[in-house]
Amino acid sequence: MQDLTNKNKSNNGQATSDLTTTAGSSNQPVSSKNIAAQGSSQSGSLNDFRETIKDVLEQITWLEVNTMIVSNITLTKFDVQDFYTDLIENTMYKTEGGLRDIKKALLERSTDLKQKGALLSQNELDRHNRDLEIYNRDLGIYKRAERTFSDRQSSVDPRQKEQFEMETACYEEVSRKIQQLNISKNPDGSLIIDAQMTRSLRKLWELEQSVLNGERICAQTKLSLDGDLTNRFIEDLFVSNSGKKIDPTIAKLVFDLHNHAAENAERQWSSLIITCVNLVKDLIPFRNK
Repeated sequence: MQDLTNKNKSNNGQATSDLTTTAGSSNQPVSSKNIAAQGSSQSGSLNDFRETIKDVLEQITWLEVNTMIVSNITLTKFDVQDFYTDLIENTMYKTEGGLRDIKKALLERSTDLKQKGALLSQNELDRHNRDLEIYNRDLGIYKRAERTFSDRQSSVDPRQKEQFEMETACYEEVSRKIQQLNISKNPDGSLIIDAQMTRSLRKLWELEQSVLNGERICAQTKLSLDGDLTNRFIEDLFVSNSGKKIDPTIAKLVFDLHNHAAENAERQWSSLIITCVNLVKDLIPFRNK
């Protein structure tokens, strides 16, 4: 029997967490007396806190609850720096366009090294040899990635071929989304992380994980602040589709789990909204004049 998991999304669908981890969200308002007691010396921290609340309010306009059947449950945790580094490498070495760009860059480096090698003095040979070593290392990495890509692309196993196509499409989409982000970096190349960047990259991480782990959404509920409610269910829960209909007992379990998750998520979402509203009310006396 396959594992069933429930996930709920808020923050404009950009943050996903298990229901059990979000059940502890507090809805107790922050006392304005406590805020006042911190004094004007902490106005910078207060401004940062106000900006955080502003970000949250902008992102909780709708709630999404998904119930999925997955082939395995990963213990991988989201780390924004590690994910970004791995993501750039994956979009380069696991997509046709990325491999094409790497091949073009390697050809240009090869031509440049050949031209420089013919003109170097004896004193410059050490630097040139180091550049050659780096080039040969990068060339080897490219060849292995290209061979793996080609083998998976030509696989005769339908399931492996389908997984390859899903992963490729995922990384191509993620690559396009990365290019749309306004990513700032420190001089050492590390990311400058803020709340908006973390949310954007976490959403891409969730997309990648869902594809890599073979997650299949069986039931979905979306609820927005304006009252719109949408429920979606895969047809295998109701009718036979090429012999793949889900067992009625399992189908009922999926419905029950999803309904319970949606009710819990809505309560937590409502509590979060109330908490944010109360925080804003308490912060109004300390707004900038």
